[in-house]
Amino acid sequence: MNNKMKIVVIGGSGLIGSKVVTNLRQRGHEVVAASPSTGVNTLTGAGLAEALAGAQVVVDVANSPSFEDKPALEFFETSGRNLLAAEKTAGVRHHVALSVVGTDRLLGSGPGSLSGYFRAKMAQENLIKASGILFTIVHATQFFEFVKNIAQSATDGSTVRLSPVLMQPMVSDDVAAAVADVALGEPMNAMVEVAGPDKIRQDELVRQFLTATGDPRKVVTDSNAGYYGIEVNDQSLVPSDNPRLGPTHFAEWLSRTTTQKTATEGKAAKVVALFLCGIVFAALSLRDAAADDSSTDKSKVAATTEPKEAKVTPLLSKDLTNLPGKEGLMLMVEYPPGSSDPIHRHNAHGFIYVLEGSIVMQVRSGKEVTLTPGQTFYEGPEDVHIVGRNASETKAAKFVVFFVKDKGAPVLVPAK
Repeated sequence: MNNKMKIVVIGGSGLIGSKVVTNLRQRGHEVVAASPSTGVNTLTGAGLAEALAGAQVVVDVANSPSFEDKPALEFFETSGRNLLAAEKTAGVRHHVALSVVGTDRLLGSGPGSLSGYFRAKMAQENLIKASGILFTIVHATQFFEFVKNIAQSATDGSTVRLSPVLMQPMVSDDVAAAVADVALGEPMNAMVEVAGPDKIRQDELVRQFLTATGDPRKVVTDSNAGYYGIEVNDQSLVPSDNPRLGPTHFAEWLSRTTTQKTATEGKAAKVVALFLCGIVFAALSLRDAAADDSSTDKSKVAATTEPKEAKVTPLLSKDLTNLPGKEGLMLMVEYPPGSSDPIHRHNAHGFIYVLEGSIVMQVRSGKEVTLTPGQTFYEGPEDVHIVGRNASETKAAKFVVFFVKDKGAPVLVPAK
């Protein structure tokens, strides 16, 4: 497939997607960066037919906004079915999907486990295999950019407790290059693995990262710590024989990243302020819309028994181009009566604006507060969110939350 093609990248504004789009455009192809922010929503199907018209290849690098078991499964199944159905109608010849090395081996359980997320990824892969569309699934190892999140998930006070399990992480640039190469090749109807050039143990990986970034936390090696609550061994997180290897070494990336961080920290406050000024008007509009619909919503609550899980709807994702490595994410969260969140952290700056009902919020070492429409709440990257719930057992609550976070990083990480 060396001729010019139309290629649609689902999740084209994210950490990997934006790099894949740039890579393919530089090679002379017509590329559509598809995401809710560009009018293409795989959860609702909106804009899919128009985006896929005339496309030969679809690259799916979209990720669930939640790592919780049920929302992640709903995201990948709903998105996958809608996307694959639209591809059949459009006559797409090659479906490329990004997944995780070891997905089929990370299905255990434990406190704060992400095994439900990996089961959701397996469900996505099974949908692809059963679709009848020619495909290639790219399994990548963990990204260098996610090392900070690994540290955060294992932090207790000033200690980071991690397993010495073997890893072979890679930089997102090399992941994107591999995905782009696969997209331009012939469908394999199989899975290919990509990884970094070096194997390293998880505790040492994070220890090097904390040292390079001047983080005073101490890494403690614990063979029973697992990986995000999942029991692992030295085969769990590394590829099998003969993976495609990216050229970028961790030490090289770490040196480059710490230099860039020093140069850009001065811009952070200005960019965040501009971002929030631009989207606060959206929150005010949503509040007014919620007020108009409140009578309808209340009648629905009274007439039905709603699930206790919060409903999370992505509204906007925006690359913060003046702040390299950062993105803004806007979500709508709807709490059914009596709904509550598990203890978690976001590793991001989070700004909450209440639209309807009342919610109770608290971060560790902070006071519990009850918020009503028009009130706000903030939590920082280091905060652990220990209380998040609907204050009412009979009425729904609704709020918007704005995150300023690392590009492509998970929006929610379970915490103790």
